[in-house]
Amino acid sequence: MSYLYLYLGIGLLVGIGFSVRGARAYAKAPPITEVAAQALDPDWQPPKRRWLPLILVSSLIWPMLLLLILVDRPLKPAAPMPEFAVTSQHLQEALSVVEMEARERVFDPLGAVPDVPFGHLNTAWQDFLVQCEEGAEFRRFAADWDSGWRRERREGYVEIVQGQPGRFFMTVCKTLPEE
Repeated sequence: MSYLYLYLGIGLLVGIGFSVRGARAYAKAPPITEVAAQALDPDWQPPKRRWLPLILVSSLIWPMLLLLILVDRPLKPAAPMPEFAVTSQHLQEALSVVEMEARERVFDPLGAVPDVPFGHLNTAWQDFLVQCEEGAEFRRFAADWDSGWRRERREGYVEIVQGQPGRFFMTVCKTLPEE
């Protein structure tokens, strides 16, 4: 019987802790539904919070509540996601700006896509060209890349700076099927 009292006592302490934590979070930022209700009706008052039922229920299920706290905080930091970069193995044929724009002209008989190179991405393409050096060499690239949680096929065009790949403009990024 003393184990039952110990179990319930720890549960009461955990319940009180959760209630205090919830009250502090509520005081800092009330739910958006209450903010909207108050904006629509200035006389509206939030309902009274009744913490006693929460404390009583938590005294019975406190191990699960503690587990939620432990799961909420990762034990070790996640590894940083690798960033994609074009390497010399990804390079393919050299192309001029005129050739790239001719290849990427979108033909849409319904007229939903503008009749310019790269369609809706034309503004991004123009920004990319502005950032590139005058008279730069461009190459097409294609790479199968593992992002850590899925494999992708990435294709596009890259500026060659001093013989090495530099800035790139990606035109294709599709998920590859699992092997």
